[in-house]
Amino acid sequence: MLGARDMEFFSDYRMFPKPSSPRVVTIGSFDGLHRGHQFLVGRARDLARSVGGELCVLTFEPHPARALAPDLSPPLLMPPRRKVRALYALGADRVLQQAFGKEFAAMEAAAFVSSVLREHLGAGWVVVGDDFTFGRDRAGRAEDLNRLGARAGLSVEIVPRLAVEGIGVSSTAVRSFLLQGNVGGAQLLLGRPYAIEGPVVTGFGRGRKIGFPTLNIATSAELLPAPGVYVCSVWDDSRRPALSAVANVGTSPTFGPGKLRVEAHLLGASGDWVGRSVALAFWERLRPEQVFGNVKALISQIGRDVERARAWFADHPQPVMLDPRDGIELSPSE
Repeated sequence: MLGARDMEFFSDYRMFPKPSSPRVVTIGSFDGLHRGHQFLVGRARDLARSVGGELCVLTFEPHPARALAPDLSPPLLMPPRRKVRALYALGADRVLQQAFGKEFAAMEAAAFVSSVLREHLGAGWVVVGDDFTFGRDRAGRAEDLNRLGARAGLSVEIVPRLAVEGIGVSSTAVRSFLLQGNVGGAQLLLGRPYAIEGPVVTGFGRGRKIGFPTLNIATSAELLPAPGVYVCSVWDDSRRPALSAVANVGTSPTFGPGKLRVEAHLLGASGDWVGRSVALAFWERLRPEQVFGNVKALISQIGRDVERARAWFADHPQPVMLDPRDGIELSPSE
């Protein structure tokens, strides 16, 4: 099996390597790689191992919703490169991140099965979720894949949608939780805390002046949790345990209008972090963002936030390693 660090990258089914052993294919957008996705990939991986074959994951770039209706498409939970890396970490032997353009979108359902899956990918088995759609205008459904697959000599397995504590697991549900600031709900569906990444950049220095220096993280994440203060973990090296932190997502309204920023105050660590790439995972929301009448009141509240975060970590001892299902790979610190 290919390691996440040595992953191969493919973007066109017509150039995909022919199989040297039986091939199991699973298909999906896999945005966020939540627990439902993990279950689906795990089932396909187990099937591939049982037949002595390899697992191929077929996903798409851009996300089909973004290609077909860009003004209506939701923000991504995970950028494409991270998704590919995470799929390899979950056990994929090869990942095809198919370029999703007008030509591919216009392909009829029958052609998708016979040409893409059977002829070019060499699939013997296909594993999909029960909400799977394919072909022009998304006309094909999972039951159609069963019928068309049988004609093409494919064995098809349809996996029912996963529910956790009575909640249907979906990328839409994860986004909804994050937009509410309910990072615990997002974690329940993801199977891990929601994480972002980005370089540490120079900020205004306000935190340092009031006794709470922060890492200003210039993330390119399309979706952030609702503005507020959060208990977080921070990494600057994928191979090292996390550092504890309390982070603010917001505009710092006490200091006047500003842009949305992510700032993390490390608990028990210091130094100059500017220029380092870091990952930040959200564990719990302490409170929404607030406007304070003066800086003294802000300092008092941050002190209480820090103590609550310390108490949280006392109940949830470190070390915590960066979850490979996040697809984040950070270089060792100098």
